Order: sequence, then C-alpha cells, then structure tokens
Amino acid sequence: MRRVFYICLIVLILMQFCQPAAYSSMMDLDRVITVGVDPGIPPFQYVVDGELGGFNVALLNSIADNYDLKIEYIIMNKEIGIEKLINDEIDMVLGLRYDTKLENAIEYSDSVVQSFVCMLVKEDKKELVQTHLSDSYFVASVEKNSTELKFLENLRRVNFNVAFNQEDAFQLLLMERADFLIGVRDTIEFLMTKYHTTEEYVIVESYTTPVEYLIGVKHGNTYLLNLLNQGLSRLKLSGDYEELYIDWIENSPASISKRMGEIKRISLTGAVLGIALTSVIFIWNRSLKRQIKIKTKELVETNAELESQIIETKNNANLKDLICNSSPRGIVVFDINGIISAFNNSALKIASLKEAPIGGNIYNIEPINLMLKGKVDLIFKGNSSYVCKEFRYIQDGHEVICRYVIYPLYDYNKSLRGIIITIEDITEETILKEQILEKEKNDVLTQVIAGIAHEIRNPVTAIKTLVELLPHKFNNPKFRDDLVKIVPDELYRVDKLIDNLIDYSKHRSEATIRFDLKDVIDSSVAMLQHVFDISNINVNVNINEELIVLGDNNQIKQVMINLLLNSKEAIIQRQSANYHGEIDINGYKIDNEIIVVFLDNGIGMDENEIGKAFEIFYTTKDKGSGLGLPITRQIIERNNATISIDSRKNEYTKITLRFQLKERVEEGVNA
Repeated sequence: MRRVFYICLIVLILMQFCQPAAYSSMMDLDRVITVGVDPGIPPFQYVVDGELGGFNVALLNSIADNYDLKIEYIIMNKEIGIEKLINDEIDMVLGLRYDTKLENAIEYSDSVVQSFVCMLVKEDKKELVQTHLSDSYFVASVEKNSTELKFLENLRRVNFNVAFNQEDAFQLLLMERADFLIGVRDTIEFLMTKYHTTEEYVIVESYTTPVEYLIGVKHGNTYLLNLLNQGLSRLKLSGDYEELYIDWIENSPASISKRMGEIKRISLTGAVLGIALTSVIFIWNRSLKRQIKIKTKELVETNAELESQIIETKNNANLKDLICNSSPRGIVVFDINGIISAFNNSALKIASLKEAPIGGNIYNIEPINLMLKGKVDLIFKGNSSYVCKEFRYIQDGHEVICRYVIYPLYDYNKSLRGIIITIEDITEETILKEQILEKEKNDVLTQVIAGIAHEIRNPVTAIKTLVELLPHKFNNPKFRDDLVKIVPDELYRVDKLIDNLIDYSKHRSEATIRFDLKDVIDSSVAMLQHVFDISNINVNVNINEELIVLGDNNQIKQVMINLLLNSKEAIIQRQSANYHGEIDINGYKIDNEIIVVFLDNGIGMDENEIGKAFEIFYTTKDKGSGLGLPITRQIIERNNATISIDSRKNEYTKITLRFQLKERVEEGVNA
C-alpha cells in the first residue's frame, strides 16, 4: 500500500509540473497576445527612459517567458483599453481595478498587486483640509471610475476634478486645480519624488481601503484567464514575485528617497541631541537655574507637539469615519476571527441595527452572516482575491436584493489581517429591469396575438367550408376522405398555435432544464409567421441536428423572438422595389459549443452603432425603446451563453449566440 501511495504522489507531482507545458502546447505560439497598458500608474506601469516598465509589466513578462508567449504592449488610456477589450480588438488590459458594472463583459485575474488609499495635500493647507472637510467647500483631484471617487461623491461639500489616471490626477493638484488629492499611496510617493514635491506636499493619511490591480480579459476567455492565474501562482510559489516586488516597488526611487529622508532625519536628530547634551553639560556648571528654565521650555514644546499629533490623529480618524459613513454602500471590516472593527451607517440599515456592533462577531449579524457563509474561507486560503455575489432576504416583510463584494484586508507587510465586505442595495434596479423585461414581452405578445389570430382564421375557414358542404356532398366518397383528413389536421394546427400562445404568455420563474434549441427556434418562427408574410420576408431555418442546451427555455424563446423582430425592423428600414428581405438562421455544434447565427440583409450598422448596440436606451429606430438588445444580452448571459454582433451598413447584420454544451454547463452548475 505504501508503494501505491508513493506512486500516486509522484504521478500527481509530475502532472502539476507538466501542466504549464500542456497549456503552452494549446497556444498558437505564432500568435501575438496584445495588451493594453495605461502608463499613468507608476511604479506599477509607466514609461522608463522611453520604454514601458513597472512592476505589472515585469510580472506579465515573467508569465509570458514561462509559457513562451509573445506579448505586444499597446499604450492607451484605460477607458479606451476596456472598450477595445470588449470589442475583441485586444486580448487583455493590464492594471485594471474591479468594476461591478463590467462583470458581464470582463473577467479579472487574481490579484496582481495591492496598495492603499491616501490623501495628498499642500503643507500649508493640511490643517485646513483636515479640520474643515465636512463644513467647507473643497475641490478634490481623483481618478475616474475609482473607489476613491465613489467615496467622495457622497461628501456634499466636496467637488472633484476627475482625471483619466493617477498621474493626471497628481498633475491637477500641482496646477492648483484641486485642494487635495485622493489616490494610491505607492503611486503618490513615486510621483512626489519624480516631481520633487516632497518638501511642499505631505501625505495626510493612509486608509485601510485596499486598492487591487488586476489583469482583465474578455468575458468567456477562460483559457487565457486560467493561464494568467496559474502563472501568478507559480511566480509567488517560486519567490520570483517577491524579487520583482523588491526591485520595482521597495527599491523604486520613491522608496529609496523616503528611506534616505528618514536616515537624514535620524542623523539630524542625533546631531541636535549631541549639541543639546553638550550645552546642558556646559551650562550645568554655570547655572542650575538656567538649566531648569531650558528643560521647562523643552517640556512645554514637547507637550505642544504631542497635543498637535493627537489633534491630527483625531482629525484623520474623523475624516476616515466621515468618508466611510457617507458611502451609500454598506461597509463592514472584521478580522480573521470575525471580530468587527468597522460598521458604517449603510450597513446598520442592512442589518436593521441602531448601533454599530464594534467588537462583536460578524457571524452573529444577520443577514450578513448568510452572505459570508462558505465564502470567507476562499479568501483566507488564497483561493480567491475577491467574491462578488447577489443575495436576497426579507426585511420588514419586503424582499431586499443586494450585491455584495468580499475583499481581503492586508497590512503594510502584505499580511492578511481580515476581511472587507461592501454591500449595495439593488432592489429598485432589479425591479426596474424585471418591469422593462415584462413590457418588452407584452409588446411582442401583441404582435404574436395578431399573427396567431390570422393563422387560426385560415384553418377555421377551411373547416367552416367543409361543414357547410357536408349536407350536399356527404355521399361523395372523395369529399368524406377530404373531411376525415383535413379537419383533424386543421384542428391540430389550431391547437398547436393556442398552446404556443399560452406557453409564451405564462409568467414563470427561472427554471433550468435541458431543451432543444431547434424546437424553440421553430416555435418562435411559427408564432411570427404572419408578421413575416405581410412584410414580404422569407425566414430560412437551417438546422439539421439536435442542439441540446441547459437553461431556461422560456427566456431563450424571448431572445429568439426579440432577434427575429429586430431583423424584421432592419429589413423594413431598407426595403425598396428591387429588394427582398431574407432572414437565415443557422445552428450547429463546433468543439465544445453550440452556435446559432441570425443573418439578415437589413439596414445594418456602422462601427459606432455596433459599439453602442448593447447600451441601455440606445436605439437607431424612430420609435425604439433601446431596451431590446441590452435585455437580450442579459438573458443570454444568465443562461451561460454569449452574444456578439457583426454588421455592415446597408448590407447585413449577423448576430451570433454561443451556448456551452450541456456537459460543460453541468460542470459550471455543480461548481
């Protein structure tokens, strides 16, 4: 048995070491991986002597070397990088922060590097800002779409000057277009050294709020994401990560300057103390009275300095509490034992508490304890850098829907000290989305009912004609044969149409089942056939096999109907005398996916319209709501699928749906 154990252990170790090679073999080694980089966040990523450098760049280069990947860096603004990533123009973006608004478009790697939030202010404005932040008007310089901006938005007397990155925000402060800067401490220290402002400007406070930089890839690019996470894990285990951190962060010009300043201050203090000691010894022999006088003066000055430090510490703590309690999101901080150290006003509302349970145990606080169940261990064990989920609970007899994010909390030594959880009430947002979805469905239902009424009229007319002829032709054998054949067929047709209408109009809760996409597509086309007939549009369904997927068939039917009606509207906008509308629907299996393609020869879209197609309330129709495609994408992603658009103005529009095969979907469900 011992021999069997050792053999198994050796096999597992060999599999672990062979895994990177397997990944590399799966990559197209000739393909260049394009990476968008914003150089405005030193020392993590910046331009050094005309070349791109920084900790994040060095780290990604190390991962690329380990897997024989070819990397091409493209310098661009972060916002542009995100847009190009979503549009499949680049493969990844370096140095992103997690954004819940992009969670359906971008997937994030494990944590690349962390820092903390701090405030930078001019020395002569330090006391003013600290003391009067809550009761005076100030202008803050801050990075766009950052955590710092979200906090500042809730301070009613603080206006902001928003920059695209950290360095631009720093420049705004230097140009005196802001009273203070809220940003990332490591970056601010670097820029203070770069622009020689260490004497004029001072860091007021470092907050416990962590800033986490990640690598973003297109949603669904699981292979590249896994490769990055495995590479990160490998660098941390080998010790290479620590070496890179020392080279680029701890040994950066800012850090060296900071340490030299400390040495200088210590040396100066020593010299002053030596002179003071010599003086004391000298004057002791001359006058005891003078010595007492000097010592008394020193004691008074020391007390004044200590009092000033106490006031400063109190002001910093008040500032931190003010920012924290002004946030519309619930913020809770607790240590590795679950003991609560911070609990803001929004969190009190969520937990239905009147006083912050500081010192209490988070696992005794409902409903937050239910949100944390089974998820905190993932962070403590290092299996996840953050957890983002939705949670529903009943409060005062009403359902409340929350979105919460769980982050690790590190100290300056990068040791895990606890957990931060932020909670956002999205009840109204969710209800609005559901109402919009129901409105879209009702609008479609109106068209469907008109079509089905027309379709029912045809078989009813046929049956009516046969019944009227029955007394006159009953003895005719051919008539009786037609009667026996036609009436049941037409009745079955009517019954099927009614079943489709009832099925579509039912309000159902989400249900995950296996179903055939071909059946759903055929049923959707049948329901809208009258609409296509009166619009002179041909619909061709080219699916010759079962396309079994796992999801909510009622929701997917809504998607198919929405896409068919979109194609109809696009064709109507382009129709002319010599033009005939066509909609082709092709479905097939390839690799581990089921693909369904809608192709129409309608008005089409240009690049700008394609980029905005999934934005809510954006429409090119005269009477469009701008809700159809955003809702469609939401439904598709909820059913473990993706949607993409390819189009050319006045030529065509192609919409591609990609569904995971049922085996892969089941794996995701079980996970």
